Amino acid sequence: MLKDVIKDAENERVFLLGNEAIARGALEAAIDVFSAYPGTPSSEITDTLSNACKALKGKMDFYMEYSTNEKVAFEVAIGASLANKRAMAAMKHVGVNVAADALFSFAYVGARGGFVLVTADDPSMHSSQNEQDNRWYGKAANLPVIEPSNVQEAKDFVKLSFDLSEKFGLPIIYRSYTRLSHASGIVKLGKIPEKKLEKVEWKKNPLTDVVLPAHARKLKPILQEKMKKIQDYFSKSEMNWIEEGEEDLGIIACGLSYAYVKEAMEKLNVDLPILKLSTMYPIPEKLIYEFLSSYDKVAIVEEVDPFIELHAKALADELNVKIYGKINGYFPMNYEYNVSRVEQSLAKVLNVNPSKDYDAIVKDREKIVALAPPRHPVLCPGCPHTASFYVIRKVVNEIGNVALPSDIGCYTLGINKPLEGVDITICMGASVGVSNGLSHVLNNKIIATIGDSTFFHAGIPALINAVYNNTKFVLVILDNSTTGMTGHQPHPGVGLKGCGEKGKVVKIEDVVRGCGVEFVEVVNPRNIKKMERVLKDALSHNGVAVIIARHPCAILWTRERKKRGLKITPFYVGEECNLCMKCIETFACPAIVFDKTKNQVRIDETLCIGCAVCSQICPEKAIKVKRAK
Repeated sequence: MLKDVIKDAENERVFLLGNEAIARGALEAAIDVFSAYPGTPSSEITDTLSNACKALKGKMDFYMEYSTNEKVAFEVAIGASLANKRAMAAMKHVGVNVAADALFSFAYVGARGGFVLVTADDPSMHSSQNEQDNRWYGKAANLPVIEPSNVQEAKDFVKLSFDLSEKFGLPIIYRSYTRLSHASGIVKLGKIPEKKLEKVEWKKNPLTDVVLPAHARKLKPILQEKMKKIQDYFSKSEMNWIEEGEEDLGIIACGLSYAYVKEAMEKLNVDLPILKLSTMYPIPEKLIYEFLSSYDKVAIVEEVDPFIELHAKALADELNVKIYGKINGYFPMNYEYNVSRVEQSLAKVLNVNPSKDYDAIVKDREKIVALAPPRHPVLCPGCPHTASFYVIRKVVNEIGNVALPSDIGCYTLGINKPLEGVDITICMGASVGVSNGLSHVLNNKIIATIGDSTFFHAGIPALINAVYNNTKFVLVILDNSTTGMTGHQPHPGVGLKGCGEKGKVVKIEDVVRGCGVEFVEVVNPRNIKKMERVLKDALSHNGVAVIIARHPCAILWTRERKKRGLKITPFYVGEECNLCMKCIETFACPAIVFDKTKNQVRIDETLCIGCAVCSQICPEKAIKVKRAK
């Protein structure tokens, strides 16, 4: 909770979410600038610091912003660091892909004010399009990677990362992941310093800050020398330690896996020596070598890729040490770890039985799950995207096969029956870019969909490309006036900024027209007839046509009405219903249900938000508003 995150109570213990602990660490480190694009599982860091920025104003001043994308967020933080201010950028793992261009070059430039890049990886892909281990960015870009093992370290290591960044002149990659970001734990607080955010005079350093080829050739050896120094530091760092044990099998446990190993050992009733690692790159070779040389067998436990395993294996070969890990199948290669998975893997290495028959537990669970009806993720009751996809599907059914590229957001759920409005989803902004390619090779019509925040994030360059290259497709921008999927953060089209401050509204239609698009229409998607007419007009346009389907997110719309004291009037299904099932089979609002026991369609009043779309699609006009008596 915010009150605990900003609590001015040094040494007091509070209960924090992992991401809240990271935010608290930034505050204790006297951060000056924070920038981010929200992405699960990193979003709470940003939202927490936005609220803290407002609450601490006048006491601990810092600037924070919701940036248009991760590359911009990273570059904002670069600017602050080069002016000797402490800066942090936060994003989910795939967001680092967007920021990578700046990341690789900034490694050569180096940090002045402390610079921390938080990457929140997502093993098991709970809300992501891939499973990606961002420790590789440390190796590829020649930058340090630090990974905490618990919620207390999540806070403490942020401050330490800022100190190390300034000590060695390096940006620090700070890796979290879903189970750590969304874990909760007791955290001992440090002090939040009092400070003002004061502007300074710019000091030019073109020989380091302008990465011309001639400069970069000189900067690379300097970067490599910095990394050698921090590698020596990591081999003696208090973030890593060795715990003695009674068995002859050693364990290298990375980050949160250390906690899994400790609990798994208790369940197996074994006492194994452990090397706990939190410095992932550069590899603390001296420390690992020392540990490997003490045992004939070593197991390596780490999330996602065999990153430490590959490096340790190279060292182990000359020591004739047997390595047990992902590569030889003792530990799972895919998906996130937990205590039971680690216990089973350690049992396999030790050639003993796990404390429980986990395979039987999984089979019993599968039997129970099979009893429940399948339930896919769905768009919320009254979601304006449902109306948009309903119209798109209706038009597609009339004209035949249509290519339907889409994007990253709530609306990706448009893939599900009966809407089936999504054929392709690759990454942020790709719906527009892919449509560029499809338009040159398909006979079919193309209807692409993208969200408002995603359009600002990565859709604009591809739209300019489409206009420039005379492509022909329809782009429906699903504008629900928020960044919905990650927790309703603001974006340029909303006019709100971080810290609760007002910003200038950037109208999507103005941007689209500025890109050269001639067909631009703004429509309320809940007006089904108008939406259908505009979509058909757009399909006949000879060029790129853009429809902005604008209506606030159903959650925010309902929240706003309640705030204003407006009564939410639900709808009901009247006697005129002839069970044609159109509302069930073509629209699929979660508030509309078919009661098999009574053989009737009804509307769940606890879910209905009174959007009135279903009443427009019912051919019998059987769905009506429930008037108060």
